Amino acid sequence: MANRLLVFCSVMVCLLIGLAWLTVRDMQALPASFDEVLAEADRVQLLDRHGQPLSITYQNRWNVHDRVVLHDIPLFVRRAFIVSEDRRFFRHHGVDWLARLHALQQNLVHDGTRRGASTITEQVLRMLVPRPSPAYYP
Repeated sequence: MANRLLVFCSVMVCLLIGLAWLTVRDMQALPASFDEVLAEADRVQLLDRHGQPLSITYQNRWNVHDRVVLHDIPLFVRRAFIVSEDRRFFRHHGVDWLARLHALQQNLVHDGTRRGASTITEQVLRMLVPRPSPAYYP
């Protein structure tokens, strides 16, 4: 029994080290400002004589026409977003290792991707700095 536990713990430590190494390896610097990212977006939008959009286009990655300042979004909406997407948002520093381990365990038990573990920070980074999404990222 002790031997099986030792093997299990060794495998888990190796997986953790590998996952941490892959995470650090794929980290990239953020753009200097969000304006740099938005500069790449196509900004053509047709308006009627009253200033209302005639059409909505999804031909680029960013919706540059309907931007809202964070402080203009109601507090309950911001809190609901954090609770639904990343409950420990204020307790981790960008990577929620506990959620990542739990997702890894669930994905291994169910033999496939069952659950992800991306934090809000990681999701924003993935939008700003696109990369391929290999199977080893939950």
